[in-house]
Amino acid sequence: MKSNRSDSLLVKYLNHSINNDELDELISWMERPENRDIFKEYAKVNYSIDYKLSSYNTEEVKNILLDKIQKDKRQNKRKRIFRFTKYAAVLVIVVGVLFLFLKENSNHATPVPSQDDQTITLELENGRSVILKEEATQDILSDNGKVIGKQYKHAIQYEDTELSELVYNTLKVPYGKKFQVRLSDGTNVFLNAGSSIKFPVKFIPGSDRTVFLSGEAFFDVTKNKDPFIVNADNIDVKVLGTQFNVSAYPEDLSMNTVLVEGSVQLLGNIPGNNTKVLLQPEHEAIWDKAEKQMEVKKADVASTLAWMNGQLIFREVAFKDIIQRLERSYNYTIINNNPSLDEEIYTATFNVDIESIEQVMAYISKNSPYDYTISNNRVITIN
Repeated sequence: MKSNRSDSLLVKYLNHSINNDELDELISWMERPENRDIFKEYAKVNYSIDYKLSSYNTEEVKNILLDKIQKDKRQNKRKRIFRFTKYAAVLVIVVGVLFLFLKENSNHATPVPSQDDQTITLELENGRSVILKEEATQDILSDNGKVIGKQYKHAIQYEDTELSELVYNTLKVPYGKKFQVRLSDGTNVFLNAGSSIKFPVKFIPGSDRTVFLSGEAFFDVTKNKDPFIVNADNIDVKVLGTQFNVSAYPEDLSMNTVLVEGSVQLLGNIPGNNTKVLLQPEHEAIWDKAEKQMEVKKADVASTLAWMNGQLIFREVAFKDIIQRLERSYNYTIINNNPSLDEEIYTATFNVDIESIEQVMAYISKNSPYDYTISNNRVITIN
């Protein structure tokens, strides 16, 4: 790929305007080891500039990147090479840099009494809720007025406070939204729509680092001698330091854990549940809630992690399962009055940040003709 072409694709990807054919071309370029670090630095520079400047400057990003590459060559630094699964390459890197560029200046958070359907909120230990507006910059304060964290736009970073006991906060993300949090130990968590996570403001050294998940999240865990545990659906996902995705929506029939790198152990944590599974990279553990059984198989990492980049990838997925994911991503209620559609199988990729729910439904209806109406931007009826 020529340099100007790769520049164009990188900018399109980072601006969320890349189409599927261009994404395939970018991934082919990424598969060459010499290009992976270039993309990583490109992503870092993009977010740094984007968070500090009022507008995105493509030429400035390019110039800074080229200057850095030239300096690296002059200093003859040994570059770190990463192992990537196809598609996961561009997804996992961005998660790692999202939390690096939080601004220092901030305003105090405003307490609110309740949460509406479209509000991201942080519930503090005393039950007080704080609204997290997606374009806001603010301090997160403890009950005694001390700064325990900072929000900048779509992310919160917690400080390493002097607390000596466990104090929990709960982050709640409604349908149609996503949000990120960097925990006090440096662990990065990226929450999907309709998810919540309960976590300590500070982990206590010498004790397990335990968080409680409802919904879906990607974890990039900071390595530590104290085990990191994700508790979801009566299963503990136990790690020391690794990257993995957990999907544990209460309404789903199963809990799914996909390991990107490192290793995780899944343990049952209720009486009569003796589940114990050691998961290997690029594999998925599926916990059947009804049967109380665990299945392990090769994972489709690309499809699993696509949500972090605003994409929904369906590969031979039944329509009834597609509906659930569309409802979460678009915050629409979908009522299917044609049961014969439930078992129809589809393979498709949609970009939630670019394509509207109307476009998605129109595309699906071309393959299995049906009529639908959209009322009040909330309900879709399929006849």
